[in-house]
Amino acid sequence: MKAIKFIVLAGFLLSLTGCNAAGKPSQKGITLSYEESAQVELVSPAGIRVLIDVYDPDILSSPPTAADVLLTTHSHSDHFNLDFIKSFPGQQIQMRKGELKLGDVSVRSIVASHNLIDQLDPEKGSDYIFIVDTGGLRFVHFGDLGQESLTQEQLDAIGKVDVAVMQFSNSYSSMSLQNKKGFNLMDQVKPRLIIPTHQDADTAKYATQKWPSFYWDQKSIQLSPASLTGETRFLIMGDLAKGFGKLFNLPVWENQ
Repeated sequence: MKAIKFIVLAGFLLSLTGCNAAGKPSQKGITLSYEESAQVELVSPAGIRVLIDVYDPDILSSPPTAADVLLTTHSHSDHFNLDFIKSFPGQQIQMRKGELKLGDVSVRSIVASHNLIDQLDPEKGSDYIFIVDTGGLRFVHFGDLGQESLTQEQLDAIGKVDVAVMQFSNSYSSMSLQNKKGFNLMDQVKPRLIIPTHQDADTAKYATQKWPSFYWDQKSIQLSPASLTGETRFLIMGDLAKGFGKLFNLPVWENQ
């Protein structure tokens, strides 16, 4: 009887830590919402919400709370809202190196450059890459990364990526279809899923020819380790999703 009680108690404690009996992360996955520009919401299996590059608080799924986390990659107005940052009630990492742990969410940020002309300082960047681990997935938001390539130090810090949020066309980052900079950067990282932010019809077309591609015209998707394949796939979300899906004859993403 004591042995049975111990097993039940151990299972209960493991459920609280988000691990199974083998010590592996929970496989319940996350909810990801894309809200234009680079504004993203992530909700962990335990219900912790991570907000990234909020430029328009009015389109968030709900008002922020002290239980939320806010991450900001850089100070351009389509990624940054000073009033929102000042009033945000929860923890945040705002345009700096840092890390935090909250429940089943772990966050790290590393220095990056918004453009080639920005010197890559080891302590201060013109862009920051955020690495979020939760629900058995590694989610990486690259902000407006505009480097020609990632350094080995950055690649080591980023590690294996499940979901990447990345730009592909941005004059402020000297990024276009002609130089294929965004594509070359993703070839270095090899994520299992890419969700594009800044893009145009030319880069979207090239991406859909380069990778298996899909569209999803609703605000949110459910992602779990089982929903992602070993190959890189490209998922267009947001206001342009339905138009690009029709233009490039893309299949609809099967929400998990």
